[in-house]
Amino acid sequence: MGIKVTDILNKEVYTTKAMYVGKVCDVMIDLKKGAVSGIVLKDIRKGCLSEIVDPTKKVVIPYGLVHAIGNIILIKPPTLSNLKD
Repeated sequence: MGIKVTDILNKEVYTTKAMYVGKVCDVMIDLKKGAVSGIVLKDIRKGCLSEIVDPTKKVVIPYGLVHAIGNIILIKPPTLSNLKD
């Protein structure tokens, strides 16, 4: 079963270790594959990434880090190295 992009917008994102990361404000689509390649987060100044990235910027989380989508989105804990992949 697929998920609509509009269903994940504004969802809060947490790590699988229950740390707040941010809120989804957009998604990135791989047009060749026709699939989501990343989720764009805002509001990271309150989250666990604020110390490793500029908290005034938006951050793209590779979709491969997404663990589950429900009322919130769970991701594997991001590091600076897997944010650049």
